[in-house]
Amino acid sequence: MSTRIVRRVGGVLSLAEWPDSVVYRGGRIWNVFARSLGEQGADGRTALAWRWAHNGGCPSPVTLNLPLGRAPDRTELLAEAGAQAETAAVGDDPGGQVMHARFVLRWLAGDLDALPLWNGGPASPQVTDGAPCPRSPAEIEQAYDWALLARLQYPSPDGSSPASAYRGFGWAFGAMQALSWVCGERAEGPLTGLRVPGRRPTLYEVALDTRRAMTSLIHLRRDGDLIAAGRVEAIMATFLWLAGWDPASPADRRGHGSFEEFPEGTAQGPGHRVTTGTAHRRPLPG
Repeated sequence: MSTRIVRRVGGVLSLAEWPDSVVYRGGRIWNVFARSLGEQGADGRTALAWRWAHNGGCPSPVTLNLPLGRAPDRTELLAEAGAQAETAAVGDDPGGQVMHARFVLRWLAGDLDALPLWNGGPASPQVTDGAPCPRSPAEIEQAYDWALLARLQYPSPDGSSPASAYRGFGWAFGAMQALSWVCGERAEGPLTGLRVPGRRPTLYEVALDTRRAMTSLIHLRRDGDLIAAGRVEAIMATFLWLAGWDPASPADRRGHGSFEEFPEGTAQGPGHRVTTGTAHRRPLPG
C-alpha cells in the first residue's frame, strides 16, 4: 500500500520570520498578533490582513483581490490599507474588521504607532472580551486526550536520543499543559500563570497567556534548550488551533505531534513507540 507524506505548512516557526516589508520582528509581532486573534478570531478581514502581509497566499484583506503568491512589499501594504474596501454595501464593516485590517497593515509597515487592537495595555479600559472559541468543548476534550497520548509517544530522551526526541518530549508536555488549562483542569495558564479559577479560560485569556511566547521561543532555540523550546512551541500551536488559525490540533489521534512529518495512515512516526486508543487522564506533573 502506498503512503503519502503529510507536511506541516506554516505553523508557529513560520510566524517567527516576516518579510522585509514589515518593520517589526518575531517577538514583537507575535505579542500583537496573538491578542488580535484573541480579540477578533481567525476568520475575518483582520486575520486576513495578518496572513496576507506574512506571505501573500490569501486574498488581500481590504479589496479582496486575488492572492499575490508572495509577500507584499511596503508600498503594496500601504496601498491596500488605503484602498476602497470590497464590501456588501458601502460603509458596511461588521465588527470593524475592515478598519482593523487597515490598522494591521499600516502598523506592520511602520506607518501607525498605535497598536491595531481593541484593548490597550493593563491600565487601559478593556473594550472587548474577545472572540468566541471556534472549537467546541468536545473537540477540545478530544485534543486533550490526544495530547496525553503524545506523552506516551514521546518518552523522556536520553543522551543517545536524536534532537527530534527532545523536541517531541517538550512538545507533548506543552500541549498537555495548555489543553489541561483550557479544559478547566488547571487554574493557571502554563506560561504566565494567568488565573481563571472555577471556569475555563476564554480564547482572549489564552492569547494573553501566550502573548510573549515567541520571544521566549526564539531565545530557547538559540540556547539549544530543545525540550523547553518544544514545550513553548506546542503551547503556541495549541493557541493557533484553538483560534482557528491552524486546522491541525497539536497532536493527532495516534499521539503524533503536529510538528512531525510521517506517512499518512501509518500508526508510527520515526523512532517512537506506537500507541492507539484513548489515553487515561493522569495527575499532571508540576
